[in-house]
Amino acid sequence: MQYVEKLFQSLQPLYSQSWFPYAAGVLGVLFAYSVFKSLRSLPKLVMYPIIAAAAAIVFMNWIYYRNEPTFLTPTVDVIAQFLPSQHG
Repeated sequence: MQYVEKLFQSLQPLYSQSWFPYAAGVLGVLFAYSVFKSLRSLPKLVMYPIIAAAAAIVFMNWIYYRNEPTFLTPTVDVIAQFLPSQHG
């Protein structure tokens, strides 16, 4: 854990750079693609529930903390009425 903390401390100056969110997004897409490529080797009966569970976790996190992308806000507003949120 010390190594991870040192890594995040060394990356702290990069967080204020304007290009950092885009670089993190590109890395996230590449990581998601590699995970999906690895999951494709599994049977579809196993792969699709794993992808659906991951998507459900992300969506529930968006609803609870209300940190969804702005273009999804109307959809999340409709669904958030029926689910718990951090703000009550």
